[in-house]
Amino acid sequence: MIVRFNPQPVDLQRLEVGPIGPHLRGFAALIAKQNYSSVTGWLKMRLVAKFSRWLQQHRISLKELNEARIGSFLNARRKRLVRHVGDRITMDLLLRYLREVNAAAPKPASDGSDMDLLRLDYQNFLLGERSLFPSTCQVYLKVARRFLSQRFPSGKIYLKDLEAKDVVAFVLHDTSTRGQRSAQLMATVLRSFFSFLFQKGRIRMNLSAAVPTIPNRRLADVPQYLEARDIERVLRSCDRRRDNGKRNYAIFLLLARLGLRANEVVQLTLDDIDWRAGELVIRGKGARVDRLPLLKDIGEALANYLKKARPDSSSRHVFIQCKAPFQRFAGPGCVSNLVQDALVRLQIRTSHRGAHVLRHSLATGMLRNGASLAQIGQVLRHQLPETTEIYAKVDFNALRALALPWVGGAQ
Repeated sequence: MIVRFNPQPVDLQRLEVGPIGPHLRGFAALIAKQNYSSVTGWLKMRLVAKFSRWLQQHRISLKELNEARIGSFLNARRKRLVRHVGDRITMDLLLRYLREVNAAAPKPASDGSDMDLLRLDYQNFLLGERSLFPSTCQVYLKVARRFLSQRFPSGKIYLKDLEAKDVVAFVLHDTSTRGQRSAQLMATVLRSFFSFLFQKGRIRMNLSAAVPTIPNRRLADVPQYLEARDIERVLRSCDRRRDNGKRNYAIFLLLARLGLRANEVVQLTLDDIDWRAGELVIRGKGARVDRLPLLKDIGEALANYLKKARPDSSSRHVFIQCKAPFQRFAGPGCVSNLVQDALVRLQIRTSHRGAHVLRHSLATGMLRNGASLAQIGQVLRHQLPETTEIYAKVDFNALRALALPWVGGAQ
C-alpha cells in the first residue's frame, strides 16, 4: 500500500531555512493535495530546502527569483549529482506557487528580446484575429521561431532585410529532415506568418508567395491499418485488474470503435458523457462539436474506469494520469504513446504506430463489411468527401476488378 505524503508542521521545521522557509508549509500542503507518495513528497521538500539555502548563499531574494535563477541552480546541481527527472517539475511548481502567493515577482509578459516581442504579437494575432486554438497557436509559433532563429542566429531581428531567397533557403533546409505532412504544415505556417508581417507593416512585400509549394501526395500511400484480430489483441493486452489497464482499455475502445482522434480523447470531459441519452459530445477539428452514440462496451468500460480506477482529481477531464499529481494528459502524444507501447509489446509490425492507426483500421473494417465511402466519412466526421477517398485504395477486391490484364500474362 502506498503511503501518501502528509507532513506535520514539526516534520518540516528542520527544512524551513533560507528565504523560502516561511512558505515551505504552504508548498508542502500543495504537494500533499496532489497525492504524491511519502517518498516522492519528501524528496521534493528536501530539494526545495537545498534551493532555499542556495538562494541564501548567493544573496538572492524571492523578488529576484525567476526561471533563469532556477536554471542556474539546476545546472550547478547536475554537476555534482545525477540528474533527476522530477527536479525541473518541482522547481516550476514552486515558482508558480510563490508567484500565486505574491512572494515572487510575477512572470513578465516578455523577456524584452526581439524574438519574444514578435512572438507575443504573432500569438495575439493568431488567437484574436484568426481564432486558433491555443494548442494550434503553439505549433505555429514553433515554426515561426524556427525560421527566425535560422535567419537571425544572433537574436537581433531585422525584418526589413528579409528576401525571397531567405524563405526558399529555409524551406529547402527544413524539409530535408521532415515528412510530407510536417513539411506542408511548415509551409502553411510560413505563409500565415509572412502575411501577418506584411499586414502589420513589418516587411516591405508579402513574402508568402515566395514559400515553395510542397507536393501534396495525399493519395500516394495506402493507409496503415490493423487486422481485426490484431485490434482484439491490443484490447486484450490491457490488464483490467489494474487501474491503468482499465483506463487504457476505455481509451483503446474509443479509438477502435468510434474512430476518435487522440486529441479528441484527451479533450473528453465528464460533462461530455450523457449517460441518459447514451451519447458522447466530441470536440473535433476546427471547433466542430459532434454527438456520437455511447456504445455498450464503451459505456461499460468508461463506467468501470470512472468508478474503480480514476484517481481523485479536481480536473473535469475523463482520462487522468495514473501517477501524481493526477492531472489530465499533457497532449495527444500521450494517447499515441499508449497505443505504440501496446503494439511494440505485442510485436505487431506496422509503419504507423500512433493512435491514428486504430482510426484507419475502423474505416478499413467498415469498407470490407460493405460500407460506402460516404458512410465511412460520416462515422469519421470528415468535412470533405475527398478526405475519405484514400480508403478506396484498401478495397483490394473492387480494385482487382478494375485491373487490366497484363500483356503476355495468364488469361
